[in-house]
Amino acid sequence: MTDVKFQLERVLIVDDDPILSAIVESFFRKRDARDIRCAANGRAALDIVDEVDGQIDFILCDLNMPELDGLQFMRHLKNRQFTGQIAILSGEQDSVVRTAEKLAKAHSLNVVGSLGKPLKLNILEDLVSRLSPHEVTIAKASPTLATAHDLKNALIGGDIVPFYQPKIDVEKRTVSGAEALARWLHPKLGVIGPNFFLPMAEDNGLMTMLTERMISCAIANMLNWQERRIAPKVSINLSAETVNNIDFPDEIAELFDGVGLDRGKMVFEVTERQLVARNTHASEVLARLRIMGFGISIDDFGTGYSNIEQLREFPFTELKIDQSFIREAAEDRFAQASVEASINLGRQLQLRLVAEGVETEEQLNYVRASGIDEVQGFIFARPMPADDFLDWVLNYEGRHMLHRNPSRVAASGGLNS
Repeated sequence: MTDVKFQLERVLIVDDDPILSAIVESFFRKRDARDIRCAANGRAALDIVDEVDGQIDFILCDLNMPELDGLQFMRHLKNRQFTGQIAILSGEQDSVVRTAEKLAKAHSLNVVGSLGKPLKLNILEDLVSRLSPHEVTIAKASPTLATAHDLKNALIGGDIVPFYQPKIDVEKRTVSGAEALARWLHPKLGVIGPNFFLPMAEDNGLMTMLTERMISCAIANMLNWQERRIAPKVSINLSAETVNNIDFPDEIAELFDGVGLDRGKMVFEVTERQLVARNTHASEVLARLRIMGFGISIDDFGTGYSNIEQLREFPFTELKIDQSFIREAAEDRFAQASVEASINLGRQLQLRLVAEGVETEEQLNYVRASGIDEVQGFIFARPMPADDFLDWVLNYEGRHMLHRNPSRVAASGGLNS
């Protein structure tokens, strides 16, 4: 795993304990944060957020505070379209913290983890070291600088591109696929992550255009990789509009057949939330995609609605276990039980099991021992542009093939994927 270092410029600590706030402030000062603010409650924190126009890289937020508590504070952050990274700090029970994380994610906030009290600085250090440099850039992209009109022009002009995060086969330890994740290459703001522009796309009727852009880019990239004898499966998230477009299966099949790509090399990911309002269009679209040979994955399993019912009613081929459960499984009994139940259910339904968000050796060892088929996460690689992904795969496969059979690589002159 590449150790990516970057600079946190502006940090906000929201906690009514002045001693704890001082300790955390000192922690970030030693890491050269340029601007560190402290607030004793959510009301004061909102004043700071407004003062800097939402341009905060990282917020560490307590839940139990006077005047305006952490849950209320995060609801107000949603209304301000806040796009920086947030970690929850709390001495409450695990079930309360989990509920807070789910609420924050339902608000489309970028929650990167939670910390217990009393705070352990080594755990804070570990969390901060795993923050994504791409996601920090998002905090500078306020709605006043990037608008829906800008987003539409970016889609038309080709500035929205997929970054690819590798998926690794747990048993074979080879690259089995990649997830395509949208990034906006803004000429002034740099790389903008989806937490900023996906809500904008949803609110302004641009999700279909975004999905079409991602698919067309992925097809072009897959053709290029195929020429280098690299043919991983690519997973793409489908929007609710696309899932309910009855013409989509025919359109995507025509695209694949027109360029000679194997339909089985693409997996469409949908979330439980997209399917909760059962209708015949979504059922028909997913069933026809499956009949045509495409893969269908249920994403973020365990965080949505009526999980088992969704698995029964839709023709999934893959189940992705949400990263929050993977991250907490080693220490949290509820998370561990959720992972085990998901694995047992997936096995009974003959679904391929994928663990996302794996970041540490401890998590990877847990995944390997649990019988999960595929894994993706920062422990292997962060999402990267298409050309970098190709180089990464060639290097990764080359190293592992050499380790398994040096004479075969020398005789073949390279990979034969």
